[in-house]
Amino acid sequence: MTQKITQELLDELISLERQLLEPNVRESKERLSVMLDDDFYEISANGLLFNKRHVLSRLPSEKVPQFYNQDFRGQMLAENIAQLTYQAAYRRNAYSNLQYSLRMSIWRKNTVGWQLLFHQGTPSPEFILNYD
Repeated sequence: MTQKITQELLDELISLERQLLEPNVRESKERLSVMLDDDFYEISANGLLFNKRHVLSRLPSEKVPQFYNQDFRGQMLAENIAQLTYQAAYRRNAYSNLQYSLRMSIWRKNTVGWQLLFHQGTPSPEFILNYD
């Protein structure tokens, strides 16, 4: 049975999620290593599976796309496990089309704090972006 997430925790997790999209975090193996749980894995939009080691070896050298995210929702799956879902759109550069997806992240709280345990992006139909 899921539990309701507090607004304070939801805001904290949204902030952490958005930090993972910032160039200074994505380009830093040290920052990423702290934010990603040792058991982290991701299922990418194209169905590839990545673990923490893969992410730390490839993400810091990738060109950072332009991201938009919105409509965050959260729930507690256990006392120390929280789930976020949201809409995301990104483009590789100013000339490429936006790609739309639904995202889901699972965060686990441990002695370090909240760390990303799992992430998945699933392609979705286009939606209206709120540029707030």
